Amino acid sequence: MTGAVALAIVLVIAVAGMSLAMQTQRPVQSPPRPQGAGPRRVRERRPSPTPPPPPPPRPADPEPEWKGPELLRTGAKAEAKVVSVVDERTLGPVTRSRLVLGLSVGGQEWEVTVRHAFQTPDSRSKVKVGGTVPVRYNPDDHTKVVLDPDREGGS
Repeated sequence: MTGAVALAIVLVIAVAGMSLAMQTQRPVQSPPRPQGAGPRRVRERRPSPTPPPPPPPRPADPEPEWKGPELLRTGAKAEAKVVSVVDERTLGPVTRSRLVLGLSVGGQEWEVTVRHAFQTPDSRSKVKVGGTVPVRYNPDDHTKVVLDPDREGGS
């Protein structure tokens, strides 16, 4: 019984609110003009402003360029020994890892830390401490090294 009363009250409030909303949307009628009130003033309509011209068409976008690291195209090829691997974050199949790599090229040896996003668990499982991975590095700046996932090799 109390549920029916509550429902009735809600319906009354809803109907009253809708009625009020509809009344506020009715056009307001001006009061009738008295007989000797003189001529009625008419507002001049101003022309609507002209819209701005459309912007000129954009030139066609050039062919998209490859967005990978520049070193994958221009760097020198080498094999690097995996000193350590720390998986920092996994999101779906992608694992972001921090690797410490040891490189030995032309009598020079150095270690560098790189971060790499392995796209599949299988590609991540191929990188093991003590194994080697293909890399590309900048001969002028040995701190710039990237894994070369497209090149076969490593163990």
